[in-house]
Amino acid sequence: MPKHKQKTIPKVWEGMTAEIHLDDKHIITAPVVEYEGQHIDFPLGGNPVSVKRIVNKEAIKISYLPIYAGFDIETTNVVFPDGAKAGFMYIWQFCICTIESGYVILGRKWEHFIKLINDLQTFYTLGETRKLILWDANLGFEFQFFRKYFKWDPESFFAKETRHPLAAETGGVEFRECLSISGGSLAQLAKDYCHTQKLVGDLDYSIPRSNKTPLDKEKELPYCINDVVILAEWSYFIFNKYIRPDHKIPLTRTGILRSEVRAAFNKQFPNRYTRQAFKDLLFNMFPDEATYLYWFRWLFRGGYVHSNIINTGYTIEGVEGADETSSYPAQMNLRYYPMTKFKAADAAEFNSVIRKKCCIITARFRNIKRRYSISYESRHKCQELKGEFIDNGRVAWAETMTVVLTELDWYIYEAMYQWESVEILALYTAERGTLPEYLLSPLNTHYKCKADLKAAGLNDTPEYVIEKGGVNAAYGLTVQRLELDKVGYTDDWTTQEKALDFENEARKQILLPQWGIWVCAWGRYSLFLPMIEICRKLGADRIVYNDTDSIKFLDPDGEVKKILEKYNRWIAAELKKKNITDPAFKDLGMYDDEYKGKLRRFKTLGAKRYLIETQDGKIKATIAGMPKKAILNLEGDPFERFNEYGMLLEADMSEKLTSIYNDDGAYWTAPDGVKMYEASSVCLYDIDFSMNIDNFYKGLIEEAIETQRKKAGDFE
Repeated sequence: MPKHKQKTIPKVWEGMTAEIHLDDKHIITAPVVEYEGQHIDFPLGGNPVSVKRIVNKEAIKISYLPIYAGFDIETTNVVFPDGAKAGFMYIWQFCICTIESGYVILGRKWEHFIKLINDLQTFYTLGETRKLILWDANLGFEFQFFRKYFKWDPESFFAKETRHPLAAETGGVEFRECLSISGGSLAQLAKDYCHTQKLVGDLDYSIPRSNKTPLDKEKELPYCINDVVILAEWSYFIFNKYIRPDHKIPLTRTGILRSEVRAAFNKQFPNRYTRQAFKDLLFNMFPDEATYLYWFRWLFRGGYVHSNIINTGYTIEGVEGADETSSYPAQMNLRYYPMTKFKAADAAEFNSVIRKKCCIITARFRNIKRRYSISYESRHKCQELKGEFIDNGRVAWAETMTVVLTELDWYIYEAMYQWESVEILALYTAERGTLPEYLLSPLNTHYKCKADLKAAGLNDTPEYVIEKGGVNAAYGLTVQRLELDKVGYTDDWTTQEKALDFENEARKQILLPQWGIWVCAWGRYSLFLPMIEICRKLGADRIVYNDTDSIKFLDPDGEVKKILEKYNRWIAAELKKKNITDPAFKDLGMYDDEYKGKLRRFKTLGAKRYLIETQDGKIKATIAGMPKKAILNLEGDPFERFNEYGMLLEADMSEKLTSIYNDDGAYWTAPDGVKMYEASSVCLYDIDFSMNIDNFYKGLIEEAIETQRKKAGDFE
């Protein structure tokens, strides 16, 4: 590490400083400096942490410096007379610190940022085996602006899709994205993990600014500064939570849990021969590539999201809600799963094996019709569909319908549909068993810690967020698909289709895709068990809306709650059978009161389209594609504007942004006469939000509204 005889103090920007709260013991007062290429003595860190990485099929050790840094930019958007769009950076922000000192560095030009990166490389002697991590909230955005200014290492580059890198390295400076780990927004990340909070009020992208535009010292500059201070605090947290103890750098939240499951696997099978024998067993159960793709196209179904057509299109008072506590973790702990290779069976054995084994059933139904006003099957999961009647994307009835089902879906079919005849075209079976300990142990550790922290009133702490994230990631881990294509970057984006061999990737897996398919199937089954009883005993009109693990219902006599309480008692018995007696798991998989009482008003227009008004008058919207807060921009009563005729929020009201990429470079003369240039950029701009309903479904909604009018005695 270089040493300098005299400390160089760069010019402080208008006497400004920033406080960086790394933890309760380490609070750094950092000068805010304007950077124009001058020399800076960056803060010196402690001992680097070694991380193993595979490069060109060889394992090498890379030293990561305990320097905590973050980067962000602010941009202005320009629409040219010919309609072309581009974004222009007018300020960049960089925060760098150790536990002893640091800087917030602000710059206005890309050439100065390039110089800064070069200075970092020189000062810290960065290179192939010595690196500094620089965290970015949404790396895809900033990368589009500066990607042409640096040479990127293809071996260190990682992106799940084009335009969205998660890791990109140039000369030992490694840019990493944090929102892929934290989830949500930078504001949410700050709330969950940091002392410094994001300031209210985004800098308006539409206001034309150049790199000479003065920024307000009271509002705009603090907004810019806080964004990168948050990232430096996050950097410190990640370094000491994961990098230092685990010698690994997380890329995604699911990746963190995957590492924990892998460690638990190695612990469960400490002998490498036993470990390899079990991996061979798993590989034997893994489907071939064609079957794998077939399963995810036709067999896999996600959560059930649907509105009951007879309760759609009009405002309902007194709706209640119940949702399952951690539905997917409950299914993983309590249910059986396919634990042998699926083998073809004789269709004549169907009735004898359906209740004994895990089944994959290809069935052709003739004259199938729903028993109630609730449709279960999704149209796009039907291999064959003729003479169908579709209710908001789901099959109400059909003359012919061919589908691929698990036995759990079959149970739901038996309760929710009736048919003239069914032909079993194919049947595959596997023996039932429980999920392995190496998957359940990390999940349950996170679940217990999460529950204990909540009971202690610590659900606003980073520790709680981590444990909750670990619980939520478990489902994603089981259904994550193999990525065989490789997205890369050299001078531009590249995609190598099937860059990885399916069989080789399958051999590495310690989780089976059929487990994820059955987790989802069990989730739907646990949702429908009480719903089936509600429909049979009380009538389907009690059900208003469903979303994966929740039921919205009408319960004037308390009978629905009795059914849910009965279900909860059954779950309690199942927990006892599994010897899950820790108090932290006492409500796992049980239905809880979602709204703690009745809603004042509720209205739905189909899946992922509903409004609620709570008893205190707060209106909340869940409308696919529309920012939640936009509903408050509507004039008049939102429940009246939200109707079967559709809804339009113009760009100035929608809160909805879209992006357009400019890859060819753009010049712009700002209103203050400054000439600006970007080699490539992103332009963010407001767009209209429109909600349209197809004419057929609109007709169903109108019929439902008319039926309700007649019930209410309204014949005007």
